[in-house]
Amino acid sequence: MATYQITKVRTAKPQGAAHEHITDVELNNNSYMRYPRATIIKDLRNPWGDRYYTYGGGVQADVIVAGCPYCSFGEYLTTAPDYTTANNLLSLPRF
Repeated sequence: MATYQITKVRTAKPQGAAHEHITDVELNNNSYMRYPRATIIKDLRNPWGDRYYTYGGGVQADVIVAGCPYCSFGEYLTTAPDYTTANNLLSLPRF
């Protein structure tokens, strides 16, 4: 098991939705380390899988899997709640 920092995201709006979901992520500012959302979710669901975090506003946040409260998209990636939005996945740069 390894731990990686998610540094960039790619997003898309699900059909009929007014908000974005993450479709792909980039790890450690390395364009050769881009992975689809499904790969990250699979790792996070596996007790021995890799772990992921973000960093922003001087605060690290663990990446977790959740269900979208706004649509029927299913499982999506988000960060564990804390007191800042600077480390949220949707606050990261896009690729």
